[in-house]
Amino acid sequence: MVIQNINLKNLREKYKNTEFVGFFKEIFELFKPHTYVELGVKKGYTFNQLSPLVSRAIAVDLIIRKSIIKLNNVETYEMTTDKFSSIWKDPIDFLFIDADHKKEQVLKDFENCSKFVKSGTGIIALHDTHPIDKSLLNNDNCSNSWEAAWEIRKNQKYSDFEIITLPGPFAGLSLIRKSKEQLSWRN
Repeated sequence: MVIQNINLKNLREKYKNTEFVGFFKEIFELFKPHTYVELGVKKGYTFNQLSPLVSRAIAVDLIIRKSIIKLNNVETYEMTTDKFSSIWKDPIDFLFIDADHKKEQVLKDFENCSKFVKSGTGIIALHDTHPIDKSLLNNDNCSNSWEAAWEIRKNQKYSDFEIITLPGPFAGLSLIRKSKEQLSWRN
């Protein structure tokens, strides 16, 4: 897939904070996750659309804005992702890491929270891991988060994780499954 004549402004408007919502909704429909955790909810564009689809939806951000819809199944944690991971104890079915986009923090969020993701069936999504243009590699957009996905893919330390990175359509997405065995029921 070659992307030519990229109009970043048009793409930014088209996918503004909803780039993978439809895809996530399909995953939720197929796999029926119980607990969804989103690190870095910002204004809640993704979170608000996904939270009604699960039994338990967890929003984590430094500032929880009033735009986060407070359904009965929604819990909000206004704190750093590091603090959240130090107090969280429950299993996670779907973890969306979309907070600080610097490689070091993405890896730290992955390390800290992946231990709660169910082995075999849990899914971790990392946003901004295949931006369509180098102009998106600044700290206001994707930064160097793509390096975290690459690190997870190539580092033997993460051999119990399967990863696939989807390019674009704007900033990219990596999906990760934690499993020591191909068949989760054999774990």
